[in-house]
Amino acid sequence: MQTERVIIEVALNENQMRSANPHIPYSTEEIAEAAQQCYDAGAAVVHFHGRDAVTGQPLMSDPETSLAGYKAITERTPLIAYPTYGAMARVLDYYDIGEPAPQRFTHFVQAEAEGIEFEIGPVDLGTYDGNAFPSPDQGAKVPINAMLLNTGVDQQWITRFWQERNVKMTFALFDTRHVQNLRNILDWGLSGEGTLVTKLFLGGFGASTERETAFLVHFLSEMRALLPQMPSWMPVIAGGEQFSLGAMSVALGGHMRVGLGDHHYAEMGAPTNAALVERAV
Repeated sequence: MQTERVIIEVALNENQMRSANPHIPYSTEEIAEAAQQCYDAGAAVVHFHGRDAVTGQPLMSDPETSLAGYKAITERTPLIAYPTYGAMARVLDYYDIGEPAPQRFTHFVQAEAEGIEFEIGPVDLGTYDGNAFPSPDQGAKVPINAMLLNTGVDQQWITRFWQERNVKMTFALFDTRHVQNLRNILDWGLSGEGTLVTKLFLGGFGASTERETAFLVHFLSEMRALLPQMPSWMPVIAGGEQFSLGAMSVALGGHMRVGLGDHHYAEMGAPTNAALVERAV
């Protein structure tokens, strides 16, 4: 039985392009306005990527853009907001990998220098190949040729960064093996205080299929087996509709994430982020 309020998180834009849905927010003002509408509709948390205001080019490694978006959202709403992090480095002349944590977290470090405080801090676990998740604008048609590395050194740096600042961490798991990774962080004493907060990435294109359902059940089974207490959790569907598994999540005691950043919903007439929140509510 669900005994707590359901948290609705919104992925406002990620790397999604307006060719898929004209309501994707690019500029700081558009991001803040979309966040305000989502709050009015019932959202509690928003996640966003810094984008070029005209072209939509991802600016994940640009501190000014990310911090401008964060300040605009938090000045207008009581939402919990957090930007992405990530700077990629080219290796072997053709392959991109995530840079070490201190470089990827440049905008969070700069925020501290400007006196900006965050309520939650993202921590990605393990390593995952970009080809495991669809490119927002091209689906699975072309290889992504990128890998996000989260080594033990990176994870200790990131978790200590948030722990030293007394910021609540939210852990992103891209594979069921990452549950063991989370247990290691817990055993190191680097998970922070209170209930663990997790996001379970389940891929896409088949979000309502038996396969994705089985993947979610496996995630929950691994967490029950490996963690001393069940964390707070929500499934994340990249590249597919989010409502089928979102409904299952709520029924099983989890929370829900929606948003145009994860899926464009062109098949539903290209709705706004706020319309997705209204449907989730």
